[in-house]
Amino acid sequence: MLKRNARRVPLFLLIVMMVLLAACSENSAVPSQSDRSADEGEGAQSSGTDSELHIALTFDMDTPDTHNSTSVSTESIMVNVLDYLLRRDNAGSLQPHLVETYENVDDTTWSFRLKEGITFHNGDPMTAEDIKFSLERVATDDMLQQHVHYKSIKEVRVIDDYNFDIITHEPDPALPYRIAREGSGIFPKSYIEEAGWDEFLKKPIGSGPYRFVEWRKDDRVILEKYDRYFNGDVSEWDTVVFRTIPEASTRIGELLTGGIDVASSVPVTDWDRIQNHDGTSAIEAETTVMSMIMVNQNEAFATSDPKVREAIDYAIDNQALADKFTNGLAVPSRTRVIPGVLGFEESLHNTYRYDPERARELLQEAGYNDDLEISFGTMQGTSIYSNSEMAQLIAGMLEAVGIKVNLEVHERSQYVDVRNTGKNKELLLVGWNNLLFDASLAVDHFRSDYNPAGFGYSNPRVDELIEKARVNMNAEERAEQYQEIQRIVAEELPYIYVYQFKDIMGINDALDYEPRVDQMFYVEEIKRK
Repeated sequence: MLKRNARRVPLFLLIVMMVLLAACSENSAVPSQSDRSADEGEGAQSSGTDSELHIALTFDMDTPDTHNSTSVSTESIMVNVLDYLLRRDNAGSLQPHLVETYENVDDTTWSFRLKEGITFHNGDPMTAEDIKFSLERVATDDMLQQHVHYKSIKEVRVIDDYNFDIITHEPDPALPYRIAREGSGIFPKSYIEEAGWDEFLKKPIGSGPYRFVEWRKDDRVILEKYDRYFNGDVSEWDTVVFRTIPEASTRIGELLTGGIDVASSVPVTDWDRIQNHDGTSAIEAETTVMSMIMVNQNEAFATSDPKVREAIDYAIDNQALADKFTNGLAVPSRTRVIPGVLGFEESLHNTYRYDPERARELLQEAGYNDDLEISFGTMQGTSIYSNSEMAQLIAGMLEAVGIKVNLEVHERSQYVDVRNTGKNKELLLVGWNNLLFDASLAVDHFRSDYNPAGFGYSNPRVDELIEKARVNMNAEERAEQYQEIQRIVAEELPYIYVYQFKDIMGINDALDYEPRVDQMFYVEEIKRK
């Protein structure tokens, strides 16, 4: 598989090569190129050399500095370049990665031993000083986007080259989850201190199985296998190319004709086309993404009235949306905390309350008789995080119960600005993942001081429960506190939930690949059949 002619060759040589390829095809582990078009049903062509893998993402990464990014695209690429102290397996369990062992010594102290023989891509050995440099940076620099998730770290105490303690300001039961995600990537201290951050961002250096080669913005990121990786030769691919292909039709076309090997975020309309094409398959991918509607509860908006919020919830047919946009795979929910995450409230999952008549009654009780007008924001396109087509369908459901909807469709950068700066009006369609795999990340949005302009939600009991759970080292009690929070907000509706999203990926049949629930692309996990 994965063959691409690098340059033009004379016609007679091309004919000879084709004959030789045909003769050898039965012994090839991966299909060779075909000169027939994909529409003839002869199977997907290949995308590169036998040791080159091509993966298509919907969005480009935004920076190689994972301490300063919240983009899933960024992390899904950079997990192959930067390593974490711990790593989550696909079942969600934490496993030691850069470290041999770790333990919780007391409420504010976690002890670790770094594995020996780890080197960065420039040859520098990794020591506890690199851990201190990296984690204290994200813990103290409040200008970094990931700072909010690491500010609980007070210091990293270096004992020797391989032993160190992470000290927190107060008990932090979620610390192991924090150091297994993007904000905890380990950077080379000496290199950055000598070359500076600007140089590092031009040529990022990590300790992962792949080294950074090139970033052509809005086009592709090229990585090459690192031959001194501390875990050995873990991958079958010498080179991996992450391509940015925003348009779904282009991604699908590239997959069917062999330009790429993996296509992320396949629209429901293309599933059958991929599945029925010889050489490609559409595979289901669990995610932590919850599609939901952010509700502005500030007094300037009609959604400050709990009856209006409840009416909107009753007006939305969650299952119809799941059927339309995920072919029925997505699971309706009334909470963002998904199964398998500590604090999951089972009674709110796989349920919804669609009742248009009740919605009309509530609007009348709130004093509206087909004269309520609201604004509903969304992002242009069909991202799994904000789908303008879904927003249109929801708007139709709201108008069916007497709510006039002004749909505001934003270009991506404008949408992100509106969402992050509190410029939204009554409703904004959003999608949030939970790559922390801990309920604390999901419930943190319900703090009274979270996005006061764009959210406006406040409940003293919820604030109290969030603070107690945040420092509670008793896992059982902590789970109960998170469950109570979810039951409260399910009634007060700072978010109106739609469903837990399930993605579909298109893959070349020559690959053996199980998508990860955290949406990461660990290249070493993608195998040839």
